[in-house]
Amino acid sequence: MMTMEKTAAASDYREQQAWNAAEAGYKRAVAALSNKNNDWRWLTPEEYIRDSDSANFAHLSIDGNKVDQDEILYAVSIMGNNADIVSGYIPEEDVVYQITAVGSCQGVRKVIRKTYVLGDDDSSGDGDSGGEETLELPGLVQAGGTVTITNNQAGELNGDLYGSGFFDSSGNQFSSGHTQGTYPNMLKTHIPESVFQKSSYKDLNTMLRTDQWNWIFNLEAGKNYIWDLKSDVAWNVGNYVGNECTINAEESSGKVIFIDNSTEYLKGNIIGPSQGKPVTFIFTKTIKINAKITGNVRIFTSADFTFDNQAATGLIMFMSNGKMEIIGSINKGFLSSDKNIIIANQAFYGQAQVKGNFETKGTIHYSDAVLKAPGFTVPKGMN
Repeated sequence: MMTMEKTAAASDYREQQAWNAAEAGYKRAVAALSNKNNDWRWLTPEEYIRDSDSANFAHLSIDGNKVDQDEILYAVSIMGNNADIVSGYIPEEDVVYQITAVGSCQGVRKVIRKTYVLGDDDSSGDGDSGGEETLELPGLVQAGGTVTITNNQAGELNGDLYGSGFFDSSGNQFSSGHTQGTYPNMLKTHIPESVFQKSSYKDLNTMLRTDQWNWIFNLEAGKNYIWDLKSDVAWNVGNYVGNECTINAEESSGKVIFIDNSTEYLKGNIIGPSQGKPVTFIFTKTIKINAKITGNVRIFTSADFTFDNQAATGLIMFMSNGKMEIIGSINKGFLSSDKNIIIANQAFYGQAQVKGNFETKGTIHYSDAVLKAPGFTVPKGMN
């Protein structure tokens, strides 16, 4: 027992020290950007930072030499405008910087990946809901329950599956090089309730139509918005629930659209930023979205979520505290449900985590593009 306790204590020590090192690297990067330093010789190129996911520690050092794996150290990369910043570069206002900090302690590595803008308070979409953190997941699907996929895809996957059991659509068990058994760490799938509280966000502007006769919203840059469907007289009295609306949030990079929805159906078009941080939609009730979605978009729902028979292109993050049903196609997505996920006969490219069971009737393909993109973090305090 003493040996086991010593081993556990040593493991905890390494984990904590690796996190501390990564945080130190991140804070050094933020301080250097805020001070508009121009000496960046201590940075490591992003391509080498990503190599640290392997067993090769060669680039976890300031000078690129192989390091002593018993030491506690960090390596940091900073990218601005999709390129590594180099010595002589002076930080600029309104540029979205992607900071990746890797901490290492005796073979344990931890990664912090966040975006930063000069003057940013490092919180979530200008809200006070507790900030955000980077989520790192290794596989295509991480399920607390079973994973069921179509017959024609069994054994032909390009990403790992984690779950309590693996079945094809006929109910037969299957195994392949990608079935990894249960997920080794704790899945964090429940979004904190503060995310769905209006008081968690600063300076919410009422979302008003820019077209008197149609439900079209052209949102201004740099503003958070609220659409209170429960008290929107025109929406309710005019019975526009069945009509289409267009929410143009192309200029809303890094901002929040808080929708207190009494209705459970929204259709039309949702347009997010074409680059940089995503726009974040918060829905406080069960919601079915039958809308074409383009650009960089995050959607957080407090209850059941359905993405109806449309297409989502760009970088897409859907997270729900209820069950999730995906009927439309998604190209580069990340799905998270605190209950179950079902994907209809459509193609899905991305990653998924689910507390319960995962089932797909279409083809699924691994892509980590979303979780590695600027601004596609998750709320702190998920469990």
